[in-house]
Amino acid sequence: MTRLVALLFVFGTVWGAQIQLVYPRLEAGQDSFFYSQELDSTFVLGHIDGFLPEMSLTCNDFPVPLSKDGAFLAFLPISWQSETFAWNLALTNGEAETSQLTFPFYAAPEPEDMVWAEFAVPAIFRVNQPNSHTRTTVGGSYHLFPDSGTVLSVAASSQYWLRFDLDAGQSGVIERRFVDSVGVDEILTAPVRVGDAQIYVIGDEAVIKFDVDRQPLCEVSTEPDGDEFTLVVHDAVSTIDKIRYVGGARDVVKDITWRQQHGSLTLTVCLDESANGYRLNTSDSLLTFEVFQQDSPTKSLRGKRIVLDPGHGGAANGAIGPRGAKEKDAVLSWSKILEEGLRSKGAEVLRTRTDDTAIGLHDRVALARQFNADVFLSLHANALPDGENPSLRHGCGTYYYQTLSRTLAESIQSAVLEQTGLSDDGVFDANFAVVRPTEFPAVLIESAYMMHPEEELKLQDDKFLLELSRGVVNGLLDYFSKVPAR
Repeated sequence: MTRLVALLFVFGTVWGAQIQLVYPRLEAGQDSFFYSQELDSTFVLGHIDGFLPEMSLTCNDFPVPLSKDGAFLAFLPISWQSETFAWNLALTNGEAETSQLTFPFYAAPEPEDMVWAEFAVPAIFRVNQPNSHTRTTVGGSYHLFPDSGTVLSVAASSQYWLRFDLDAGQSGVIERRFVDSVGVDEILTAPVRVGDAQIYVIGDEAVIKFDVDRQPLCEVSTEPDGDEFTLVVHDAVSTIDKIRYVGGARDVVKDITWRQQHGSLTLTVCLDESANGYRLNTSDSLLTFEVFQQDSPTKSLRGKRIVLDPGHGGAANGAIGPRGAKEKDAVLSWSKILEEGLRSKGAEVLRTRTDDTAIGLHDRVALARQFNADVFLSLHANALPDGENPSLRHGCGTYYYQTLSRTLAESIQSAVLEQTGLSDDGVFDANFAVVRPTEFPAVLIESAYMMHPEEELKLQDDKFLLELSRGVVNGLLDYFSKVPAR
């Protein structure tokens, strides 16, 4: 059977009731569905139009449990020994078959071996856009987030990636779309020279500026309580002779130390009190590090600037539940209810979208920066990738990336669970673009699982969204009462 003919069976044959398969599904412009050959099981979900309580459903001869209104979610084995691959669903009413549906799929091709071309002499590439990132290796973790203009010494290239050298024999990779070729140059034959610094205070920010002789590649880490920051400047050497404290800078920055280690320079910034945000900027002449001071703890949200970011929007539906509910709609409704709850407590609130509009990930963060946010909350409803067993994951989960956001994530997770009675899906350290900003605490809340029939219903219920919102408000009150806000 050809692929085109096989796909026609997706629509099935119907006598009365009809099987609606929500996932897997073909997206716009897609004529085939592929699974990795490494998967031995995965899930299907959907619902029955015209469902009656006496009906039963099977998929590839395995029984599929149905909710009271005919929604289903099942985790089933994939047989790669079949002559053709498909999900074959059959609905029966007593002894009579009522409806059937066949959804064919294919084994994804094995990835091609990546061919790297080594350069005889390192080539110089310059980062050409903001919000770029590097990885430890192709398919590896996010690693560095270089500013536009940063130069990299590239040792090898493939079709889509470049591999660059770091100090101590380490390396990283960056996508070609993030860089422009500069050619072969002597610019990187010597390490970056990091020179003298001065520190001054502007409003609630302590600003530290180091002289450099070219734009460096840096990374930052911090202690959980925000009173110590570590800056690693790669392929750099210290020429620091003095650090000048201007005005009241010594009241904020207690000390700065530095050490050479394996070709990099490590700068340690010790603060007199905790900070709850920072910003790092680099140029060809300056390395600028700003930390945001904190005020006293408070038990109020009055005057706090809270950004609510309903996920997805426009053509991006997000997760879709068995009955067809869309994540983008549920979180938009939730954001409106949550906004009302926050405003009633005296908070200033900005929603990144107030209708079914598509907004870029980095644009969402930019709106929060313009608003001078105290907290950024990205609102979502969860689903799992192919191959994960959905019966093992339920309820609410909260995600952060920056260490300074962990306390916020824990406060919100605990309060939401107490208020709603949802299962605890956990608090996760995850590198999502919307929780990557450093200037303010930012977390992503996966309120419940849209893919679970019972949780899909909750996410359509304004009473549940109100309880969810009360949990978030309580979590924010707890956070600001124990963590000073800037």
